Amino acid sequence: MAARLRHAPSAAPAFVVIASPGTLIALDAGADPHLVDLLWDRVSSGADFESLVGVMPAESAGRPLSFVLIGDIVDGQEGASFQALVNGPRGFDVATAGAPQHIAPSASSPWLRTRLQRVTHVAIGTDAATQQFPLDAGVVATSRVDMTIGEVAAPAASDEVSTDHAAGTALLDAHGDAHDGQTVTRAPGQAVITGDIRLADVPRTQRTVMFGYRVNGGQAFSLDLPHRYGRSPRVGTGGEARLVPLLSPTKTVSATHLDVRQIGDTVVVTDLGSTNGTSIIEPGQQWRRMEAGESLAVAAGTFIDLGDGNVIEIMPGVPLG
Repeated sequence: MAARLRHAPSAAPAFVVIASPGTLIALDAGADPHLVDLLWDRVSSGADFESLVGVMPAESAGRPLSFVLIGDIVDGQEGASFQALVNGPRGFDVATAGAPQHIAPSASSPWLRTRLQRVTHVAIGTDAATQQFPLDAGVVATSRVDMTIGEVAAPAASDEVSTDHAAGTALLDAHGDAHDGQTVTRAPGQAVITGDIRLADVPRTQRTVMFGYRVNGGQAFSLDLPHRYGRSPRVGTGGEARLVPLLSPTKTVSATHLDVRQIGDTVVVTDLGSTNGTSIIEPGQQWRRMEAGESLAVAAGTFIDLGDGNVIEIMPGVPLG
């Protein structure tokens, strides 16, 4: 298992992140550059949590310093354990044993020190809808950073659609749970999709192109089979499908939330009666909210928002043959 980081660049970054495989520090964007340089020297040389606590100041550049320090990250079978020190009101969010928590000092104290276990996801910042990029180690100015434990990190965004799911890397929600690239389940019966467009209404012509998709700007995969997305998606009576689990700490995403499939040369998107709904924007259009159970034929370049930062992009078709 491994901890993987992604961050969201911003024209007006909220903080500076200093990262390494075992440490994650988020400082106010206005922190003294000399402090950032000092901390990076310590982090890159492998300093442990206690050593870093010893050099974290209460002030920087003449004002109180708000920061999150996470260190001594140890991976386990059920997540990771680590120590954390929070100074100031920012705090961070975690998914611990499947339950979301916000970690921040109480009103009576400016700082909080704690140890957490069985953590599968850490998020610092609120800009969950912004496209994210991998971060192995280094210093970046950003608006959000996510750490996912125990999943394979998605590579940088690419327009190339992979048709080899077995060899593909995971797709993370602002880096949430992963599409394992191999999960194919089957169920008897015919597919049934309710809403404005039923499968029978879409021409079942032979494919001349293969469309794809990606989650949160990760690697693109082909729509070689129907795909179902959710916190813990199931096929139900829909026949053969690939299941794509998504991390949703607030449970905004339903267990089985969305179906996306290619029929002929058409991509059909269906809300599967989700509790909190699905928002969609096609090229040149405005965001709209789908009705529960509604199906739509969509164009390449469409974005589909399921909530909790999980955004699916329909990729252009690649000619076959």
